[in-house]
Amino acid sequence: MLKFIRLSKSSLRHKLLTLTLLPLAMTALGFVLMAAYWTTSYTDRQLYMKVSADLSVARGTLDFMQQEQENILDQLANSYEFRTNLQLGNSRAMRVQLSEVKQSRSFDFLRFIPAEDISGLNETTVKNLYKHADKKQSVKGIAVLEAEELEQIRVGLSERARINLIDTPRAVPTERQRENRAMVLRAFVPVLDDFGELIGILDAGTLLNNTTTAVDRIRDLVYGDGSLPEGGIGTVTLFLDDVRISTNVPQSLDSSYENGHLTLKQRAVGTRVSAEVRKEVLLKGNTWIDRAFVVNDWYISAYQPLLDFNNKKIGMIYAGFTEAPFTKIYYKTLLESAFIIALIMLVSAVVVIKHTQLLLRPLSKILNVVTSVKNGEMQPRIGKLETDDELVDLAEQFDIMLDLLEKREHQIRQANDRLEITVEQRTRSLRRRTEALKQHIRLLKSTRKQLLDKEKLAVLGELTAGIAHEINNPAAVILGNVDLLVAELADDVNPVQEEVDMIIQQVYRIRSLINNLLQYSRPGHYVESYELMATDKVIDDTLLLVSHALEKQQVTVEKAYQASCPVEINCQQVQQVLVNLILNASHALEGPGSIKLKTSNWLEEEQIIGSVIEVEDHGKGIDPDNLSKIFDPFFTTKKSGTGLGLSVSYGIIRRHGGDIRVHSSPESGTVFSVYLRNKAEISGDGSLDGILEGLAAAERTNRRATELE
Repeated sequence: MLKFIRLSKSSLRHKLLTLTLLPLAMTALGFVLMAAYWTTSYTDRQLYMKVSADLSVARGTLDFMQQEQENILDQLANSYEFRTNLQLGNSRAMRVQLSEVKQSRSFDFLRFIPAEDISGLNETTVKNLYKHADKKQSVKGIAVLEAEELEQIRVGLSERARINLIDTPRAVPTERQRENRAMVLRAFVPVLDDFGELIGILDAGTLLNNTTTAVDRIRDLVYGDGSLPEGGIGTVTLFLDDVRISTNVPQSLDSSYENGHLTLKQRAVGTRVSAEVRKEVLLKGNTWIDRAFVVNDWYISAYQPLLDFNNKKIGMIYAGFTEAPFTKIYYKTLLESAFIIALIMLVSAVVVIKHTQLLLRPLSKILNVVTSVKNGEMQPRIGKLETDDELVDLAEQFDIMLDLLEKREHQIRQANDRLEITVEQRTRSLRRRTEALKQHIRLLKSTRKQLLDKEKLAVLGELTAGIAHEINNPAAVILGNVDLLVAELADDVNPVQEEVDMIIQQVYRIRSLINNLLQYSRPGHYVESYELMATDKVIDDTLLLVSHALEKQQVTVEKAYQASCPVEINCQQVQQVLVNLILNASHALEGPGSIKLKTSNWLEEEQIIGSVIEVEDHGKGIDPDNLSKIFDPFFTTKKSGTGLGLSVSYGIIRRHGGDIRVHSSPESGTVFSVYLRNKAEISGDGSLDGILEGLAAAERTNRRATELE
């Protein structure tokens, strides 16, 4: 189908075929769908109407059997022989007559209960109906009797009524193993004397459990010969609650019939109704007219509740027939309709295709010429056609158009050659201008950033100069007083000599930090002293300065020293950098933890040029948006930070000719790597000269581009 649609988009022939055949196909599909809908709708409606009528006949037949039972008892009660024996008190003759009637009418029990014995009977059903008998009314209906009551009526009757339950698909699960109760067609007819007084009651009943007479009688009446299609099975069932006590539904689909009837073992006695039917009919009391799953197959089914003498739901009556034969007829009808429509479509398609080929034959010549032109050949022409219709005018106009196209193509080629030369010249000029513009933009961005940094540093220089003056004076006083204390204490200073030395060292460190800060803001005004040192010693000396802060936070330090190359550094400045990085790492932990200090050789082109110091933490990491700004002055994410720590550290290391690099992953931690050279390459501030030189180079490039134009 997709291939046909693709062809229809690329060929006029297929487009015409599509326009012709598609309505036929849609019409055919519409007929098929309409036939399917009406067949389904009509068939389902007819089937449900039939099964509803079948249920009415089945229920009427059951009512007729009850009325028939009552009429027999009325005839017996009014018969001359029975009343004579009753008046003479000939009980033996009465028993013989009752036995003969019971056998001839297929009753399971028939008895006469004297009026004086009614109240003494230990039978629930009789006691409940005695009030009707006392009013001299006949009563008929369906009763459910317990096993004990059956045995009281007749010995062995409970054994005949017992049914073993069979596990049934789609039924409600139950733990019951058997059904001991019995459903009985029962009638009570009062026997009156000549004065209208009650003498006794005739009580007769027909056991429905494990019997076939009633259901087969109803089935033969409802589903006689010719009422169902070939293979159809009509069935009738009586239920006690949800258990099949009398049915002609087969136990299995391959059950064989003997003389048109199933044996009792072949019937689905003891199986149970499906859960959905049980809910709708037994629990809600509604009539079911629909398809339902019956034991082992789907049936068109009708169910109706059965009521006892007290209008209490005690079971159901069912009538239905297998769905499969009707489904087979439905698909057969649908298939035949589809075949006929397909045959009509085929004949129509042959006629349409034949006439389409005759119509489109002239177009084939036009198509060949068009294809040649499409492939770049301008010489072929359509010429004169054999037809005498609009296609002749089309062919003439198409040939004229090809002549014009050939002439215009020649003109376009000449113009295209001239245009290509002009475009090439303009392209080279634009490329040079673009490069000059890019260079200007890069220099302007760099200049803007450096001017902002210079402005910040100018403010910082003024602020630092004042702070340095205010801090250096107290530091000088501290040093003077410490020297005075040492002189006054003389040998007594020995116990605290280490602490005194630490005070002096820290005061000098304060002054050195102030000088470093001044140097950061005014790097051209200071000359630093450098010495060659091992990185391991620098780190260990730095850890002494931060040990108190780390212990307070319960942060441990893991060392991994592998560097063998000494570095030329200003020790105090590098210690300042390491103190800043170590404290930042401990702050990133936000509690107890550990940081790792690692050293290794700095290699370039397999040559050792210095050492690398790595400070690693496993904190929350740095946001990717902030990673490019952490070395900017005054940038900080801390509430109490100044934003100068990493900026000052970066300036110190860059003046040593080294570098600081950072790698961070959110929630994984951060690694700062400090690169220090074996021979320091002390750098100054030559940024202004670089900017001026770049601007001059960009101007020269722009001038050359203008001259070439």
